[in-house]
Amino acid sequence: MLPFDPPKFNSHALIRGGHLQTIFSVGRTEPAPPDSQEHRVVLPDGDSIVLQDNQAVNWRPGHASLLMIHGLSGCHGSPYMIRLANRFVKNGWRVFRMDMRGCGAAWSLASQLSHAGRSDDLVAGLAAAAQITQSGPMHAIGVSLGANQLLRAVGRIGSGIDREPDWFGRLNRIAAVVPPLNLLACSENMQRPSRRIYNHYFIAQLLARIPQQVSQRVDCQEILAGPRPRTLRELDDRMTAPLSGYASAVQYYQDASACHVVNDNPVKTLVVAADDDPIVPITCFTESEVPFSPSTQLLISRGGGHNGFIGPRKVSWLDGLMQQWFVGR
Repeated sequence: MLPFDPPKFNSHALIRGGHLQTIFSVGRTEPAPPDSQEHRVVLPDGDSIVLQDNQAVNWRPGHASLLMIHGLSGCHGSPYMIRLANRFVKNGWRVFRMDMRGCGAAWSLASQLSHAGRSDDLVAGLAAAAQITQSGPMHAIGVSLGANQLLRAVGRIGSGIDREPDWFGRLNRIAAVVPPLNLLACSENMQRPSRRIYNHYFIAQLLARIPQQVSQRVDCQEILAGPRPRTLRELDDRMTAPLSGYASAVQYYQDASACHVVNDNPVKTLVVAADDDPIVPITCFTESEVPFSPSTQLLISRGGGHNGFIGPRKVSWLDGLMQQWFVGR
């Protein structure tokens, strides 16, 4: 493994605490990487995901590549996706920013919803990146919901639940940033009155971004005709679960949570969490019933919120951490 001594997170003086770190991270903007090539990846059920391909000018087959997976209500254009893509392209890497089904460039290409358990979609994205790059070490970064999908994917492969793909040996190392790996615990946390602002934000974002084909389904229209959900648990119970083949939100959480398979993950992995994350409670990591595998390093930051990590001069601590984990400098 690369020498890895993670830097300590120091918060911006005026953006302290989990709530401020989380809220300020949403409004940040970044210039998009130049010369992005788009790849549509058709899934077995006919839906598609989309990869935005950003290639360093000196990249050649055999050089490193990176797949990035966004979080809930995100897409390839989310600020953290763009920032990290720019950084790794400058390091000579080839970066694929994945749009989950129904998100970003894949909005009109899905008849089903994306959700935390769609790890098969992520595996399809990795398979496409493997085919495009032909050779060389592969890496992946998942953020929030995408991080749960990533940990679920490698854990299910490592446990033998899912077949090991022929490219799996190329997957050198991965990072899971603030993963909601126990969805039931996260849902119960979001039921608290102090989390009302986050429920309102995510529900508004998700309802506004329902994929075109999904919104035309009769079962979806019947759900939308009812009262507006007040919490993410209500949204999952009334929409995510039934439209995705689950009997209830609890059944969805049980099936989709990565916490059940993290001990079977064979890939070198960095899991990043913050002790003041208002969305993913720290107990998901400190009181987990299933331990992480020996190949996994857990880093709990003092502060940072939910994928905030805004340091002095508004510099992202996470970006430097990711470079150190993957590149070693």
